[in-house]
Formats: sequence, C-alpha cells, structure tokens
Amino acid sequence: MVRFLGSGRSCAAVILIVLLAGCGTGRAHAAPAGQPRSPRPRPAPSATGIVKHADFLTGVTCLPAGTCVAVGWYYHGATGPSLTRAIRWNGRAWLAMPTPSRGHHSQLAGVSCAAATSCLAVGTPAEAWTGTRWSIVPRPPAGPLDGVSCPVAGLCQAAGSLQIKTGPVAARWNGRMWQAEQVPGPAPVPQTLTLAAISCATARFCMAVGDSSRGAKAMPSPSYRDTTLAERWNGSRWRIIPAPSPTHASVFTGVSCPSPTVCVAVGSSGNGARTLAERWNGARWAVQRTPNIGHIGYSALTAVSCATAANCMAVGTYNAGVFGIAEHWDGSRWTIQRLPVPPGEEPLVLPASVSCASATACVTVGSNQAAAMAERWNGTTWIVQRTPNPA
Repeated sequence: MVRFLGSGRSCAAVILIVLLAGCGTGRAHAAPAGQPRSPRPRPAPSATGIVKHADFLTGVTCLPAGTCVAVGWYYHGATGPSLTRAIRWNGRAWLAMPTPSRGHHSQLAGVSCAAATSCLAVGTPAEAWTGTRWSIVPRPPAGPLDGVSCPVAGLCQAAGSLQIKTGPVAARWNGRMWQAEQVPGPAPVPQTLTLAAISCATARFCMAVGDSSRGAKAMPSPSYRDTTLAERWNGSRWRIIPAPSPTHASVFTGVSCPSPTVCVAVGSSGNGARTLAERWNGARWAVQRTPNIGHIGYSALTAVSCATAANCMAVGTYNAGVFGIAEHWDGSRWTIQRLPVPPGEEPLVLPASVSCASATACVTVGSNQAAAMAERWNGTTWIVQRTPNPA
C-alpha cells in the first residue's frame, strides 16, 4: 500500500527531493535518438492519503515524419499494481497503444525509435515495438535500465544504475539479445555513480551522462562532492570524458547529441538550486550560461533534445518542483519559454522527457499531479495536448 503526505505542497516537495536525489528515470530523446533521466514520479494522494489512481508519462521520442511515441506507467487501485503504458501521436491526436506488463511492479522509463516500426522501451520490463504490437524482450543482463538510444533500427544502447551497487550499467541491444558493457568509474572510487541519460549520434558514438558523489551525504557538508559525469562510447568501449562541475553539487540528468561533435548535457548545480547546461564540441565540455526564474527557490533541467546543433529544447522544474519550465537554445543563447498548465489541474507540473523532430516540432511529456501530460512546441509557443487515459 502506498501512502503519501496529505497536501499538494508536501507532495511537490517529496517529488523535488526525489529529483534532486537522482532517483529518477531517464528519458529524454534526442534527434534522432537519446534519453535523459527525469524525476521518477510518485502517485498523488487521495483524500484519505491512499493512492487510488495515478498516471505518468516518463519518456518520449519523435521521428522526422511527425509521429511520436511516449511511454510510462500507471497505478490502478489502492495497492497497485503499477502497469506499463504507451501512447502514439499520429499527427492529429494521441492514441493508446496496448503494452504487456510483467509482475506487480511494471514501469517503462524511456523509449527510442529508429523508425516507425522499430522502437525499444526500457524499464521493468524492456519492450520492443515492431509496428504492430509491443512485446516483452529478454531481461537485460544489468539493470533495470533507465535510458535508451537507437541510432539505427535493430541497434540500441541503454544505460542505468543498479540500486544495490555504486556502479552504473550499460548494455547493447541487437534486436534479439542484450550484451553487457563495462563502464569505467572515476578514481578514487565514489560512493555513488549514476548514468542518468544516453544519446547516440551514430552506432559508434554515444554519450552517457550522470553524476558521482563522495563524502558526507548530509548537506551542506564541507566533505560532500557531487560532480558531473560524462562517458563516451566509441563502438567498442566506454571512456570517461572530463566535464566541468560549476559547484560542489553538480549533476547531469539529460543529454542530446545531434552529431559526434555536438552534444548538450543539462542538469542542475548548487544542490539543484540552479539550471546547468554544458556543450561538447568534439574535444571538450564547456559550461553554457542558462537563465533561472527568480533568485529564490530551485530551478533544475531534467531533459534536453537537439533537433540541430543550433536548436535545442530543455525542460525541467522550478519553485520546489511546483511548475514546469522550458529553455530554448537558438545557437547563441538559452531563453526561457513558458510551459502552460493543463486546464483544471493543480500547478504541480513535472516534465520528464522532451523530443524534437525539428526546430518547430517538439513534444514534452510528464505528469500533472496524478494525470499524464503532453505539450507540443510549434516554434513559437507550447500548447497542451490531450492524452488518453489508461484502460
């Protein structure tokens, strides 16, 4: 049985704590493919404090043809179970896609599509789309996996972090089976090591990002350090790529690589108080200047998608997770773009993932209290879209 704090403000605080603690599921999709970590949503409370129903979209991927696929999970009943779900945008409306579930705790975290007939969703369990139906694929050798990126049909790279160990995990899917990959860690060995997001520009170039921490966990503590982590796949092995950490508490939660010489990673710094964006130019990472809303409260970016090297969209939260934000990169600077609140909903908005098929076509998905949300960018404004309820 799941129980929650009684007020919406408390619920918002709980979700933000989850986000800042790095317990989220990764998922933002780059163009053509890429996945960042986002906050793992928690069911909203009923009047009695017992969850009756909750619905979340945690990953989205959009193709140049205009179709999009979003995945997530939903709670049904006071004691569960949690069940997987997927929806598809056909250019006019979001339509439900039946998905199988396995066990009492089934949740899809991220999704990537190399083509309209070739998608892979990871989480618990992992599932593949062939154009006609979703089916459960063999269990990954290490996982659960949070983020996935498919640069070509039948080839996907996925990453995540084990709950019971300090190290991250990565695995490659060839359309039939998984192959585990060794992921190096920084020295000295950190207390925790997380890969939150992954994006592949080609089969021989992927970038995975996250964070590593060491020292006393209580903050603020002089010994505590949480630093950004970036690792590059060259087709045969993973290698750590140094990335700046603007403060003693800096994390990456999303990444998008439109080419092997251009990647953008986003997250937060200052213990989640300020947005963070860094750019890879093929040789090194450099911090970009990002705006924040006000001087009080928290601002964090959770996902990013770059349609081109000069056009990226990042989403996240501010004001203790109560509102969603979007920031747009036009090739020279980041600017804040307003995310509307769905009509009749509480203001708690958690954008979990974003995907841009072009400079004028982006989709972000997430949750609004207990309801799933989707919004579409047309190059000028964000527009709330209607999503189907789980059956």
